[in-house]
Amino acid sequence: MTTTLIWLLVIPLVLAGLFVLACLPHNLRIRRARKAYQALPAEVIAEVLAAIERLAANGPAVTWLRLGEEVDCSGDTMLGSHVGGIPYAEAGETWPEVDDEPGKFLLQLRLDHPELGESWQGRLIVAYLLFDFEQAVRSFAAPSSEKYVAIESPRPANRCFALQPLRFPVEVGEEAGTPLSPERLCAASPEIVDLLQPYAADPAGLLTQILSPNFYGYNLETSDIAYVGGEPSFIQNPHQPDCDECRQPLRFLFQFGEIMPDVKMADGGVYSVYGCDQHPDRCQAFVDMF
Repeated sequence: MTTTLIWLLVIPLVLAGLFVLACLPHNLRIRRARKAYQALPAEVIAEVLAAIERLAANGPAVTWLRLGEEVDCSGDTMLGSHVGGIPYAEAGETWPEVDDEPGKFLLQLRLDHPELGESWQGRLIVAYLLFDFEQAVRSFAAPSSEKYVAIESPRPANRCFALQPLRFPVEVGEEAGTPLSPERLCAASPEIVDLLQPYAADPAGLLTQILSPNFYGYNLETSDIAYVGGEPSFIQNPHQPDCDECRQPLRFLFQFGEIMPDVKMADGGVYSVYGCDQHPDRCQAFVDMF
């Protein structure tokens, strides 16, 4: 009896110890990458981002959305791309809800990705999270401070962060049209590696921190990134949305994962937005999760 009790105590301790040992290299790598990023000069970050854009200029590309600084959600910020804060709205708009449950404002995005076509340039897309299969997403052709009308929010506003667009190279082959991973970027650009090696023995891990500031990790999954254009990166079955008006298939516009500092969508949630070229005020959005 005593021996059995001892084993019942020892086995969980051994398993816990093995788990800690297995996680130790992973956590150490993350800590080193985060520490290196915190000490990285701003001019080096700017040079790395410029090197990525030069690489993207040589072939197909998407627009990467990099989380920027916390900002005051007013003035020009209200008309531009940002996460959290206050959504843009115009006369007649109401806060979206499902079964009396108000949605959460996630982000709004001012589109300027050239490959989307003329009908989408300058359009502002506002995305809310609902407890429903199809999400609330609104499209404004020419947002302006004169047209802006505040809508009453049933929830306290979260902190507001700017979104920095970055021209970004994409994969080819089976994953064509989706962004290169930090490791693939380092392999494709010796210039990026040369810029980062003086500051870290793990350039890919440090690049991950540059692309997604304050992310806890050294490699990015689909649920950790946001981008415009290219092809969707599915984590479940492909979407096949049609326009409510003309019934034509919708164009993929952009997607984003858990990039909102104060909002959790789901367990590794990914929000995908589609729109109709002929009726760009008709957009649809879906949330998938791992």
